[in-house]
Amino acid sequence: MKKDREKKSGKVLGSYQKVGTKFVPPVLKLSPRWEFTSWSSQTMPELVWWDVLIDSVSHRFAAKVAEEIAKYFKEQGNHDRWWAFVSDYSHLTDGNMHELRVHLSEAGVLPQLAAGLSDFLNLYPDCPLVNLLDLRPTGLVDVGYLLRFENRLSELEDKRSRNGVLAQAQAIYMAFISGRLRVKSDLALADFPEIENYPNTEKSIEVGASVCAAVNMLAGATLPKYPDDAWVQYFWKRSLELRPLDFNPLGKQ
Repeated sequence: MKKDREKKSGKVLGSYQKVGTKFVPPVLKLSPRWEFTSWSSQTMPELVWWDVLIDSVSHRFAAKVAEEIAKYFKEQGNHDRWWAFVSDYSHLTDGNMHELRVHLSEAGVLPQLAAGLSDFLNLYPDCPLVNLLDLRPTGLVDVGYLLRFENRLSELEDKRSRNGVLAQAQAIYMAFISGRLRVKSDLALADFPEIENYPNTEKSIEVGASVCAAVNMLAGATLPKYPDDAWVQYFWKRSLELRPLDFNPLGKQ
């Protein structure tokens, strides 16, 4: 009986690697850089531009932009990055960015993309995405938009909210279009289009959970460590400039 249990245990843990007293599953060995990445501190600012587009235009337009960008880099054979994160665009040369603008223009999405991002880029004029525009941001802050953006950001901090899941879904959609992600038919992500109904159906909730898990692994494997993420560091520094912390109420308690 004991030998049978050992044989069964060996089959179950056969692909695991023993590190000290712990067994490490194979998924953690897929990338040596895979590690914990905070959603609210790092991944959210990297994906926030998708929520900006969803809010300013629509979810379907954001998906169209994601599709066209993924198509462009697939045609270029450029698989160095996933092109869903803001930081990805800091690695493009001026020539590459120009060619991407031409592609988006021919696809008929560039003017609306520029208009949809303009208020956001006025808040964050040093964002790597500014080179997608023909005109540089003015840097003028629309107070009404700032308040709207902050309200959206507070909702986005919940990665399982509708806003959070739809922003993350763009990264997964790009991975499908580029051919870098394939899933078996019996997995939740195989029903990816159901994400549009999140969280109003049981199936969409299952798909949403899979999207969050996949993006967490994607971010952990590809994003730089938090202190080295130049865009994220700028995002939070600039956010404090736009809305400085007020500690006065604490002194009155």
